[in-house]
Amino acid sequence: MKKIVLLFVTATTMFACAPTEVKTDSAAATGTVTSTGPDVDMLKRGTTAFANGDWATVASNYADTAKSYHNIWPSNTDTTVGVKIPVIIEVFKKQREFIDGNLTIGGTIYEVVTMPDGNKYGHSWVEMSWKSKKGVAGKVVVFNSFGINKDGKITYEWPIYDTKDVATLGQ
Repeated sequence: MKKIVLLFVTATTMFACAPTEVKTDSAAATGTVTSTGPDVDMLKRGTTAFANGDWATVASNYADTAKSYHNIWPSNTDTTVGVKIPVIIEVFKKQREFIDGNLTIGGTIYEVVTMPDGNKYGHSWVEMSWKSKKGVAGKVVVFNSFGINKDGKITYEWPIYDTKDVATLGQ
C-alpha cells in the first residue's frame, strides 16, 4: 500500500510540475519581417537622399512630430534628448560643407518588422564613406532603427554609429 501511495504522490508531483501549454491564435501572435515593400523603399529612398544632400526628400519621409536620437538612449522622462528632424537636417547641412561631393553608400541591409499589433519598425545597416574637402577619407557604419506610422512616415529614428571619422570633418 505504501508503494501505491508513493507512486501516486510521485505521479501527482510530476504532473503538477509539468509545464502547461498555452494555446494562442498563431496568426495573431506572430509578426512579419520583410526586406521589400513600400516601407523598405521609403528607408532606401531616405538613405539615398541623405547621401546626395537632398534634404527635401529626407524630410518628406518623416512625420511632423518625428524626432532623432543620435547615439543616445531615448527616454520617456527626459524629453530634451530628442531632436526634431528640421533641426537635425540643419546640422547635416553644416557637416556637408566639409565634404567634397556626395557620400558613397556601400553595403546596406534594410528590413521592416510588423508586430502582431500592427506597429512597424524599420532597421537599416548602412556603410557610408566620403572625402573631406581637405582630402581626408572617412567612413562610418550606421545602424538605424525607425518607428513607422500607419501613414508610412517615420515617427522617430535612432541611429547608432562610431563618431570618430564624423568628428574630424571640421578639422
